[in-house]
Amino acid sequence: METIKTIDVKGKSHHEKEKVVFTSLEELEIDQTLRIIVEFNPLPLVYLLKARREFEISYEKKGPPEWVLNVKRTAARAADKQRIKELLKELKDGAVSPETKLKAKKILQTLDAKTLGIVEQEIIEEGVSRDEIRKSLCDIHLDVLKDTLVSRRIEVSAPHPIHTFMREHQVILNTLNELRRLLDRLKDKRSYDQFKDDEQKLKDLAHNLIEAENHHRREEEVLFPKLIEHGIVEPPEIMKMDHAELRKRKHALQETANAQKNYTFDEFKNKVLESGNFLTQELESHIFKEDNILYQMALQVLNKKEWDDVKRQCDLIGYCCFTPKE
Repeated sequence: METIKTIDVKGKSHHEKEKVVFTSLEELEIDQTLRIIVEFNPLPLVYLLKARREFEISYEKKGPPEWVLNVKRTAARAADKQRIKELLKELKDGAVSPETKLKAKKILQTLDAKTLGIVEQEIIEEGVSRDEIRKSLCDIHLDVLKDTLVSRRIEVSAPHPIHTFMREHQVILNTLNELRRLLDRLKDKRSYDQFKDDEQKLKDLAHNLIEAENHHRREEEVLFPKLIEHGIVEPPEIMKMDHAELRKRKHALQETANAQKNYTFDEFKNKVLESGNFLTQELESHIFKEDNILYQMALQVLNKKEWDDVKRQCDLIGYCCFTPKE
């Protein structure tokens, strides 16, 4: 027999909301429904639960002043909590073996993203930092979700701001591919003389990555605030943290590329490989998260008037030298 449980989290702090909602979702059995009453559109929760394909999601009521979300479990829950906790502890140590990564994927394929949040909180209480957990698990978890996220992606055409953002991402990805090939060549070099054919190429690639700053400005100053107005706070904040770290690495790469005289070749090589390898891996992952998660949230919550305002503000900030002309 189907049962329905109702939780009203209006007025509670963000932490209290998470605790109540996540705990209730974890306890949900097959064919049971959870009614969640909130004062804003719970789109991040909806998107992540749909990606897991373990729940049937429907809006009973759309505010303001309140939203009522019905979440019915239609598939079995993830592996038991202890296995997940042990896995997280193993992953946080840094050097992850192929066996550990495979085990992680198998567990995460049956793991509700919000249930993972509850388990993470328990690990944090045991002394492991949230940064350690996110660093060790995020990429593997994202890899598990990739096919589902891409298959559900909403596409838009020019001159929509999201279309422009994603076209710019493609140019940046092409730059990262060129940088990756250059790094592969650099690994075998033993002197500046052997590297001279790629010297200017490295400077150009580093410059091109720096040139993406207006792209990030438009996101941080225009798109992210719009999402926050709709109650979508954490995803933009995480992307801003990514931007800060990526910006630091891009400037480090450019500084090294233009200051060879300050380093021995081995020092130069190590610095370039360190910054370059970070960017080719982390910036590509960042772009995937924006294209398939953050932008998709924006497309679902912003209305035409808001998108017109986003376009107007983006035009005022300006575009990158490599922004495709529509």
